[in-house]
Amino acid sequence: MKGITVQELKDDTLYGLGLEVIAGSRGLSRKIYNQRIQKLGLVITGNMVYLHPHRIQILGNIEISYLRSLTDIKRKKIIKELCKNDVVCFIVTRHLKVPEYFLIKADEEGIPLLRTKLVTSLFIERITKLLEERLAPTTTVHGVLLDIFGVGALIMGRPGIGKSENALELIMRGHRLVVDDAVCVKKVGALALHGESPEMIKSLLEIRGVGIVDIEKLFGVSAVRDEKKIELAIELFDWDNSTGCERIGLKEERYGLLGLELPLVRIPVSSGKNVSAIIELACRNHILKAHGVNTAADLEKRMLRSMEGGPTS
Repeated sequence: MKGITVQELKDDTLYGLGLEVIAGSRGLSRKIYNQRIQKLGLVITGNMVYLHPHRIQILGNIEISYLRSLTDIKRKKIIKELCKNDVVCFIVTRHLKVPEYFLIKADEEGIPLLRTKLVTSLFIERITKLLEERLAPTTTVHGVLLDIFGVGALIMGRPGIGKSENALELIMRGHRLVVDDAVCVKKVGALALHGESPEMIKSLLEIRGVGIVDIEKLFGVSAVRDEKKIELAIELFDWDNSTGCERIGLKEERYGLLGLELPLVRIPVSSGKNVSAIIELACRNHILKAHGVNTAADLEKRMLRSMEGGPTS
């Protein structure tokens, strides 16, 4: 299972968390697997039933003020109960001063206790984005990902069918390459899939007969991009007369990936067919559908009105 250590969280600079370790440093190797965090809230009053294990626990001004308002015996009891639970780490916001016994107990149990100068709401916003990004479900798809008219098009098909060659043609028409061969796909949030390139093959394209070429060096930085939301799946397949193929466009196929479904266009490949132009057309048509225009459905409605004897427009 994918996870990140508390040490990686502490070392992050991209999201500006500004974390420092104030106790429990021997637990920095603990791994975070859950994208969700918990602000302790009612738990700090001793209601441990509300504590969700395996999450980062956030303490803001309310929680720290409440702990400080308690008698020494009551405060120690609650801190002991907190540290007995399966907590990944504690993070205190606003650079608040932490009760001394909390520091001692965190060291004893090896639970990292960190602190940030950020206010609670801003810190929660930033750490949530970091966890969603770093812990997003991922997979690798064999294909080519291109940015065509702003549409993230994932082109798939058997080895040697012409994915990379058609990608080159599309790049020469002004479209942008994200990755060739191994598309790293991650699920961002609940409804979005993003594709990116492994660092090793970034901006590289394999063309049979020529070899590996660097698209950024050949065509400039405007011909590549690091990441793109995937909106359309395109499958290239070998055409023969016995293979069924959509003619009208009423049937909308789907391609499942990481629990989500993408619109799927299946394009037959045969000698003399301009596949790259058809891929462009499929992307233009996808944009039209996104704006509520479905040509096949409109034609069907006109045909039904004609059969009923009504106006066709």
